[in-house]
Amino acid sequence: MIQASGLLIVLFVCSLSIAADWESFKERYVDLSPTIPRIIGGEEATPHEFPFQVALVINGNSFCGGSLISSNYVLTAAHCAIAITTVDVILGAHNVTVAEDSQVYLTGTEVILHENYNLVTFQNDIALIKLSESVTLNDYIQTVPLPSRNDANKTYDDEIVTSIGWGLTKDLDHTPTLRDISPVLRYVEVEVHDLDDCRDYYNRNIYNITYVTSLNICTSGYRNKGTCSGDSGGPLILNGVQIGLVSIGTTLCELCSPSVFTDLGKHLDWIVEHSDVVIQ
Repeated sequence: MIQASGLLIVLFVCSLSIAADWESFKERYVDLSPTIPRIIGGEEATPHEFPFQVALVINGNSFCGGSLISSNYVLTAAHCAIAITTVDVILGAHNVTVAEDSQVYLTGTEVILHENYNLVTFQNDIALIKLSESVTLNDYIQTVPLPSRNDANKTYDDEIVTSIGWGLTKDLDHTPTLRDISPVLRYVEVEVHDLDDCRDYYNRNIYNITYVTSLNICTSGYRNKGTCSGDSGGPLILNGVQIGLVSIGTTLCELCSPSVFTDLGKHLDWIVEHSDVVIQ
């Protein structure tokens, strides 16, 4: 989705802490070199490099990412799915602004939100969309593996992971629209951030809201790398396995803030219960 309303609160909180100790913040997170490339800080994917990536156009005016986890189900964020009236599902896409021969267009017939999704804290930010028909897998459309049960409690500290999406590539001076997303799929390689540091960053706020818990994975925003509006619901990949999905961040994506993901290892039972996916 272009922007979840609750993220404006997170932005306000971060602005207060940054103003209080800007020099410390710069030293820890910000590289101000003008040559930094600013998906933020990523690059264009090779067409169909990530054939499990799904584009979701929600209610005709909002955009989110997702991933194909079976021929019948797409995984995305609950904050993307909670207001769905209609959802167009685009599979096999690289450039979502043109009708590529590889693309398949379906609709979602059922939206399944996690029953414990919290609108304020974004905990359990996970949802499933059942497709209107089973999609045929091919070179351009594939399912993505999920973690095994043996890896359900992994922390992934310091691992280099890949986040993927059509989201904004730079901050804007206006509310983002569908026209502002990246036309082509992009990815960024980032390091998994210490969860305690990430908790400190997001949870110290004037509202005493706990945004980050053990149900999340965080990645470092170092050198202006991370997710932005439009990337929500998209996959976080390690060695070809989807370990997380894009949940929250600040509304100023180029602020080098950590990106926050829903940890799929903590939601395997829920996924199995509400879809046709089998996890060993």
